[in-house]
Amino acid sequence: MRPFLIVLSIFFALNLNANQLENHSSPYLALHGNDPVNWMEWGKPALEKAKKENKLLFVSIGYFSCHWCHVMQRESYADKGIAKKLNKNYISIKVDRELNPVLDKRLIEFVQVTNGTAGWPLNVFITPDGYPLVGATYMPREHFSNVLTQLDKKWKTEQVSLSKQAKSMSDTLIAMLEKQEQPVDLKSIKPLSENYVNTAMQYADTLQGGFGQQRKFPQIPQLWALLKLNKIEKNKEADEFLNLTLTQMAQQGLHDELAGGFYRYTTDPDWETPHFEKMIYTNAMMPLLYFDAAEQYNNDSYRTTAMETLQFLKDEMRGQSNAFIASLSAVDDKGEEGGYYLWQQEELKKVLNTHELKIANLYWNLDRANELSAGNLPRQNMTIDELAKKLKIPPMQVTQDILNLKRKLKTHRNKTRVIPRDTKLLAGMNGLTLAAFSRGLTYEASLKPTGEKLAQFLMNLWNGKVLHRSAANDKQGTLYDYAAVSWGLMKWGKASGDDKAIEIATAIATTAWDKFYKNNSWIESPDSLLPEGIKQAHIADSALISAEALLLEASLLSAEPKLTLMVSNVLNNITRSLETDLFGYASLLSITK
Repeated sequence: MRPFLIVLSIFFALNLNANQLENHSSPYLALHGNDPVNWMEWGKPALEKAKKENKLLFVSIGYFSCHWCHVMQRESYADKGIAKKLNKNYISIKVDRELNPVLDKRLIEFVQVTNGTAGWPLNVFITPDGYPLVGATYMPREHFSNVLTQLDKKWKTEQVSLSKQAKSMSDTLIAMLEKQEQPVDLKSIKPLSENYVNTAMQYADTLQGGFGQQRKFPQIPQLWALLKLNKIEKNKEADEFLNLTLTQMAQQGLHDELAGGFYRYTTDPDWETPHFEKMIYTNAMMPLLYFDAAEQYNNDSYRTTAMETLQFLKDEMRGQSNAFIASLSAVDDKGEEGGYYLWQQEELKKVLNTHELKIANLYWNLDRANELSAGNLPRQNMTIDELAKKLKIPPMQVTQDILNLKRKLKTHRNKTRVIPRDTKLLAGMNGLTLAAFSRGLTYEASLKPTGEKLAQFLMNLWNGKVLHRSAANDKQGTLYDYAAVSWGLMKWGKASGDDKAIEIATAIATTAWDKFYKNNSWIESPDSLLPEGIKQAHIADSALISAEALLLEASLLSAEPKLTLMVSNVLNNITRSLETDLFGYASLLSITK
């Protein structure tokens, strides 16, 4: 065989499973690049192919740091039998939810309504006409295989009825949601804002902090709104709840004791065991919450937590182009969930001297029985004063010993362990991050170079007409990108005196209103390919501050008469959604104060 044919044969053998996602700029999509599934990206070509071949679309949505997304890849998408069924009978589309947040939101709503719960991996079968038919989250391989077989049979024999069913479900869901968009008699948002504190306290866990009684998500938009609005309402119980929650989040399992930074949520109601992924948006919003709390309650420890989180962002989540990456994985490079953050006594004894080990075990209770297979997570077990009393040494010395201990363990962790990183540089998330550094600049002038470089990165995504969604492609940003970048640049301009940042922030905000606000309703994406969905008068918070609230805040900061008038019009457009779900629209309600 000729040499070039040998090389060609090797190339095809090595790339036998390569699909459209190979070498994708999204690390999550690139992970699926060698699946035997013929993955396509979400876009017109995939939908046209489904129509031409009269096949159901299988849309699978996930993200890089999602543990169960990786499990389903290993169990199902790497399986040749599963791939054969998908390739033969479906048009398979893999989506990074952080690159397609509006599609993700639309399908999450569908699965939430039809199944009662939703999450990731999110798997939805869609008709060639673009109507969701059935959806689920994680499915074990055998179950998934059976679903693929049964649904294919039904599609081939009952296509007309299934298409009608999907269209009917979509119409029903839209009608249900549109009822919430009906105007009500209220002429101002102010009365709703005044009721928010009492409403939020109905969801509050006053014993452990946080909202709800099961898994604990930070729910930062709701906490931040409660902090702002209670500054006026002066509800003592709300103040006690906020201080309890802020302390629990900073001292228990949601917070990384060594490097700083917060995990996405804890799997228990006591804030003890985190789901170990670290998201950029969590760590961008937490400093904003803690800085405000530090001022409101005159609490230096909150300010320290905020500054430590900014330092964590600089140390652990800074990527190329002086911007910040999307996330750190929940699993380490060996596939161990939490493995990067957990400690065994045997390893601690090798790293620490006797005095250091004693402090670590007392302060963090690390010599308890292993809670997870990889060891235990450092969690504060006592105060500095309690530890000083137990060790019979001055509190100032204990504080210094703990700082040294943290540095030593962090250095060892960085040298001996690897955490996979989602290196995407997202416009909206970096807008939030710039706002955090803007707030920190009030206290620490040394943050200015970091903020200046990040502001320049964001300004480079704006070409005078269009804001790009990320640094890796030229796709236009969503409403969230426009709103968060405008807000971040506006906050930076005000904090640092950067007039150019304010000018560009104003231009982006003006363009956002023109592109995304039509007939008193918001459009969240410039390129939605599904049939038209609900027209939203207002956008609820998620884990993130809503895009609507961010754009309104940026517009008010601009002091441009045209933009401030738009804000007034929006805040006077009161719909049933606002009246019936104060908790869900926390950020919007807090703007008026």
